[in-house]
Amino acid sequence: MINTESKPGDVFAGSTKKMSWERIAAFSGGPFNTPGWPRKNIHTDLDAAKASGLDTICVSSTQYLGHLAELMIELFGASWLSHGTTSNLKFIHPVAENDTLQTKARIVDMAADGSCSMEIWCENQEGTQVMVGEARGRITGRSGRPA
Repeated sequence: MINTESKPGDVFAGSTKKMSWERIAAFSGGPFNTPGWPRKNIHTDLDAAKASGLDTICVSSTQYLGHLAELMIELFGASWLSHGTTSNLKFIHPVAENDTLQTKARIVDMAADGSCSMEIWCENQEGTQVMVGEARGRITGRSGRPA
């Protein structure tokens, strides 16, 4: 968790997650009990992906954006939900089935009021960034309120 001892340049990493077929289908396939599940789209169907110009199915970017939110909540606690923001998000590299992803954040600035600005990104098992952006959060006191 980020605290008053944290400083610009500190890097934090979330847990790694393998983008298995099961994870992809559960996220992008639609309701489980729908006839014909999973729904055919670029995330779940190779033919649909190829028809869109892709070599293979790709993981929905909103899926690993959720992994980023998980890291921010780990770093800032529940205050992230009311005080945290992301901006300038860019999805810069496709994510394929069986890629392993990890979210990361680097402190850029710590203000006296407890606000913290960060560079954020998600990278695959080769260290290639697949998403980049910025985030702001607030360091909280023991009460869960901003310090």
